[in-house]
Amino acid sequence: MQKIEIYTLGYCPFCQKAKMFFDEKNIKYTEIHCDDDEETKRKELTEKFKLPSLATFPQIVVDDINIGGYSDLIEKYNSKQIVFD
Repeated sequence: MQKIEIYTLGYCPFCQKAKMFFDEKNIKYTEIHCDDDEETKRKELTEKFKLPSLATFPQIVVDDINIGGYSDLIEKYNSKQIVFD
């Protein structure tokens, strides 16, 4: 089973969509709420995953590999670049 983390903001519609994607497929994930210090978290995620620009939300991490946001998740899932067991 993969280790899935989703960095989220409470007001973010794409964060909700990402969680719904996993919930509908009964895929377990850990949600990390970033509302308390959004700007610091953006900078930390940007540095941690060596992103080319400031991190957006959600950030989805599978087995310690950042796969990006909701659109990236759907694109990689539909093209079978990522498979969930």
